Amino acid sequence: MTSAPSVLAPEVRPKAPGRPRDERASQAITEAALRQMAALGFGQMTMESIALEAGVSRTTIYRRYRDKADVVTAAIADRTAIEPAGERPVDPRRDLVRFLQAFDGRFAEPCLEVIGGLVGERSAPHALAMHRQRVVKPGRDYALSLLEEAQRRGDLAADADLGLAVQMLAGSVFYRRVSGEPGCAGWAEKAVAAVWRGMAPSGVTTS
Repeated sequence: MTSAPSVLAPEVRPKAPGRPRDERASQAITEAALRQMAALGFGQMTMESIALEAGVSRTTIYRRYRDKADVVTAAIADRTAIEPAGERPVDPRRDLVRFLQAFDGRFAEPCLEVIGGLVGERSAPHALAMHRQRVVKPGRDYALSLLEEAQRRGDLAADADLGLAVQMLAGSVFYRRVSGEPGCAGWAEKAVAAVWRGMAPSGVTTS
């Protein structure tokens, strides 16, 4: 394992024949969807309102997305995509700290906005499932892969509950966001260090 997985949408549609897709229109659509989500909430936004703000026709949007849930979750997934590590060797502890910092800076706010809008949305029950698949799962899988590598190296106990560790690390971000508590210096390093100490092999002391 030498690089972080890329975030991919769960459904990849084949390109329709005809003129090449205008990427400027695609960007305008996703940016408009994110602004509409923040300003109106998922329940109030429509494909028509997205089209109006993006300055494109509804047909242009429907060529790319089947409904507003598809637009919004694809936009969030694109914004929060995990960047590949390239040739840099994996350091599980260091990379978890970097991931938490990125999660706090780029993932947490849009995730809270979207989840808050989707949890009670009954008109599109598939929207939350799409968000979980496109946004939540890739981040969880990446964090889990780093913890598995740490376990393989002997940094974490063989019987450590890595799923729980992911929940604890994500919780360290969301709690601060929900409570409004400011982050202290080095909070990500401290959160990861707490997992390392709590799940270290028996007899091993970590800092």
